[in-house]
Amino acid sequence: MKRKPLLPPLTRILLLGPLVCACFAMEGEGAASAGFVKADSPEVLVEGRYATTPEGGVRMGFPGVILHLKVEASALDFRVKASSNDVYFDVSVDGSAPLRLQAKEGEGVYPLFHAAAAGVHRIEIVRSTESWEGVCEVQGFELGAGGRLLAPDPLPARKLMFIGDSITCGSSIDVRPGEPQLGNQRSDANLSYGMELARRLHAQVALVSYGGRGVIRDWQGIRDTTNAPQFYERALPDDPKSHWDPRRYVPDAIGICLGTNDFSQGIPDQNEFVNAYVEFVRKIRRDAPNAWIFLIGSPIVWDEPGKPPRGSVLTAYIAEVAQKLDDPRVEVAPVRHYPGHTYDAHPTAAEHQAMATELEPRFRKALGW
Repeated sequence: MKRKPLLPPLTRILLLGPLVCACFAMEGEGAASAGFVKADSPEVLVEGRYATTPEGGVRMGFPGVILHLKVEASALDFRVKASSNDVYFDVSVDGSAPLRLQAKEGEGVYPLFHAAAAGVHRIEIVRSTESWEGVCEVQGFELGAGGRLLAPDPLPARKLMFIGDSITCGSSIDVRPGEPQLGNQRSDANLSYGMELARRLHAQVALVSYGGRGVIRDWQGIRDTTNAPQFYERALPDDPKSHWDPRRYVPDAIGICLGTNDFSQGIPDQNEFVNAYVEFVRKIRRDAPNAWIFLIGSPIVWDEPGKPPRGSVLTAYIAEVAQKLDDPRVEVAPVRHYPGHTYDAHPTAAEHQAMATELEPRFRKALGW
């Protein structure tokens, strides 16, 4: 998928603004015909972690969840229920550069495309923001007269997973001229290193990531919260009842990029961090017995002059994790320090591209791709 153009805000609002429209009953067999089609219908492929509702909706908390559709129609809208005004999507039609769509708090119907005449179109809708910015439920899709959803193109057989924090989520990555430098809409999982690697390697991808969280503690030093070993088990990271069945998605390779938040309040105890990390990887190995697991480290934590050598210590801790695991398919994959924005330490979009370039040879060599 191409990177999105830097369109002015007014242009995006005109193209992807909210609508108020009626819903219709589902019709037809096989391909879904004109009317309202539920999000969990077989004509809608969902890539990434999600939960379904009894009403046929698809609930998203993790970033980077992708809806794939193939439609023969002149228009397609989708109905979304969002828990906040900070739920954003990237929408691409027929491989075009994605446009940003904001789902407002509550229930709304939003246009995905409108054309003068009916034709076959392929649509990708990527949840670009993460759970703390708002959970959403895609309830379904509305087709105009004569429109229908077709059987979707199959997803790649290859599968990747990336587990991490705000870096893996693509936090503060999508900065555009003429827009505020800070704000929740700056997050965009679609531009993250993990999503980029998946595109380069022609693989499916699941981002199991949550900003501010770590292996043993969050960015504030809080331990009794939902850190990676806890949210890894869930379909929705903030919902302890949403158990994820790992048999639904068994990756060929997994990248783990953790440690930034564990080190944000100082260097954590070596034994506590290393032992917890080892146990976490063993849990992951239980679910993906043949996967390559790459321990990526952090592009943010580095040895700052005059301060404790956090970067060197984190690197040493991760090396010890790999040594203790003694698993030929667990590999340390360090990345360079990236300075981020002048106002935000998170890597920029260009730096995520550079991270993907650093990691790509390791993944290709290990997997033979």
